[in-house]
Amino acid sequence: MTQSLTHVSVSPALFANRPAPVRFGRAGALYDLVVTVAFATPWTATAMLDLQRRIHTVLGLGGAPLPEFGPVELMFLSMMGTVVTMWAIARLRHPITDLIAIDTVGRVAFSAWMVVALASGASALLAVFLVLELAWAVLQAAGLVAQWRGRRMSSSRTATAPAPAPA
Repeated sequence: MTQSLTHVSVSPALFANRPAPVRFGRAGALYDLVVTVAFATPWTATAMLDLQRRIHTVLGLGGAPLPEFGPVELMFLSMMGTVVTMWAIARLRHPITDLIAIDTVGRVAFSAWMVVALASGASALLAVFLVLELAWAVLQAAGLVAQWRGRRMSSSRTATAPAPAPA
């Protein structure tokens, strides 16, 4: 059975009346989709890299502008863009707690690699993506912790409730 991207709608119902991890997980997935879909092909990735180079130059940002990518670098960038786009669609369609938890850990790892790149002289434009990545990690983690605490409190109330009297 094939599904098309037209099934991933952005209606208020996508986020309404959902537990925090689902709301934050879906919102984070939507952010990932918007930010990474342009990197999913070598042609669109080239255009995005050119745009980022222009922004770096126009704003006079610190650090080195992005270098020109060769065919192999573009291939790896497009493969990563494709994987992250597909991962975002999977989380939009199936926003389960396990996937959101995995994504939250991934956001922390991505953030760490961004910090390494910035410390090594990458364009300061990367800091914008770092702040957003960390914000999504914190929101998703907060939703997961709230859900975990709610389940824990609910199970402790059930465990301490008196047993019903025999009939």
